[in-house]
Amino acid sequence: MTYIPNISNAVAIEETYDATISSSTSITLNTATSRIEVSAVDKGIFLKWGATASSSDFDEFIPAGTSKTFGIPAGQTTVQFIEEAATAHLVVIEK
Repeated sequence: MTYIPNISNAVAIEETYDATISSSTSITLNTATSRIEVSAVDKGIFLKWGATASSSDFDEFIPAGTSKTFGIPAGQTTVQFIEEAATAHLVVIEK
């Protein structure tokens, strides 16, 4: 298990808000990003490192109404998201 320190005081490097992720949304991470905070506003969100996310092929799941913080796996420069159901809203903060 990777320890992720409290980053609540860290300054955001980049922010993404997507209210229309009906198809996979891809984010190219800033080279200075060491972790991301992902929030699923009203529906669950599937996350996949470096490939297209789908409900049958994903690395992480963020349940509706929650936020999770993830360390960036070594060598990963992109992350993809797809909604669990229509009207999902995605918020990603790179730190």
